[in-house]
Amino acid sequence: MDYYLCPIMTKAASNSDEIAQEEILQAALRLYQKFGPAKVTMDDIASASGRGRTSLYYYYKSRDEIYQGVMDKIAGEMAIRIRQAVKGVEGLEDKIYAFCYTKIKTSEDWKRVLDTMWTAMTAEEQSKHARVMIGLHNKLLYHEGVILNEILADAASRKEIRLIGAGDQDMLVFFISCGIRGLRREIVEHNDPHDLYQALRLLSEMVVKWLKG
Repeated sequence: MDYYLCPIMTKAASNSDEIAQEEILQAALRLYQKFGPAKVTMDDIASASGRGRTSLYYYYKSRDEIYQGVMDKIAGEMAIRIRQAVKGVEGLEDKIYAFCYTKIKTSEDWKRVLDTMWTAMTAEEQSKHARVMIGLHNKLLYHEGVILNEILADAASRKEIRLIGAGDQDMLVFFISCGIRGLRREIVEHNDPHDLYQALRLLSEMVVKWLKG
């Protein structure tokens, strides 16, 4: 079986320590998909990354630390891809649409990886993993909020939208994030016949119209 490799270590690291950490996390991820995180030992990861056990402990002190490192890397990689997509377009509506589209696309990419890990776990391991996924979800919400606030701040600085209060902006960011997840759940997971990308475009248009007052 070929295991799906995510875009988790695609960009060049700036020094040898970063390269080593990236290689360790990628090796761990491959093993997690095959055996499940609970069955993967430090020795397994050291061997898969081409390092000795002592070298591995220089970077990570435990299996849990490596597991958390992989989860953090997933959240960070998703944020990078969303940010790059937003920077690649002009205009507030297109930026919000790019945010929504890329959020869903990256979620689907990583879902294949996480689903593979899930099927390799026992029921007890799945329970523990579910708690870890709550932490991943919260990290993603944080990254998404930062990016959306940057989009809105940039639009306000260019006088593309009216100024809104901090409370309204926080609610708007929450509304966009929830809207994306709701559309993805109903259309992608529950097979609703509506076109996902038309729905995302409408969501973007509605947000911009409200912001322009």
